[in-house]
Amino acid sequence: MNNLSEILINSLPYLLEGAVFTIVISLVSIFGALIFGLVVALCRMSSNKFLSGIAKGYISFFRGTPLLIQLLILYNGFTFIYVPEGWQAALAGLILHFSAYIAESYRGAIQSIEKGQWEAAFSLGMNRYLTYKEVILPQAWRISIPSVWNSLIDIVKASSLASVITVPELTLAADQISASQLIVLPVLLEAAVIYWILTSLLDGLRVLLEKRIRISQ
Repeated sequence: MNNLSEILINSLPYLLEGAVFTIVISLVSIFGALIFGLVVALCRMSSNKFLSGIAKGYISFFRGTPLLIQLLILYNGFTFIYVPEGWQAALAGLILHFSAYIAESYRGAIQSIEKGQWEAAFSLGMNRYLTYKEVILPQAWRISIPSVWNSLIDIVKASSLASVITVPELTLAADQISASQLIVLPVLLEAAVIYWILTSLLDGLRVLLEKRIRISQ
């Protein structure tokens, strides 16, 4: 028991080092997916059939295929053009994959807003851009928070798949430690607790954000 405790304590710095990498990848992916997801949602709702069709196909593909396959394609599939670093493929894969889910959350939120809001904005002389910016998107963001936030939490958990393409994040660190020490379950549970803490903090941020929005309203 003492030996196990010592191994877990000694492994914690290495796991936390991996967790830092996980946090960085997750934050960059979250930012990218929020922005690109909005672009995809607007294209999906465009009256331009070409843009709408491209966005629809994009959403269908990335929602309908496993993230792990997408990561492997990005990491190994285009080596005849460019050989990416593992972290580059991981960022691209996470952003592209979760943008498809976030785009649908945005689209649903935008479409839930009454048409009268559009008509009122147009009657005030606002063009389509200003209507989106000042009237529609602020409301849509508030409506979409629960579903979008679920995707953000999923990004943190899904970042563990980056270990397959040699990204030195938390899961890979736990796997290497458990292999070197020949102790699997306790080390993996230790890593699981760290993931749990990260996702709990992110969920707590959602609660604070929703509370602040209710107060402002």
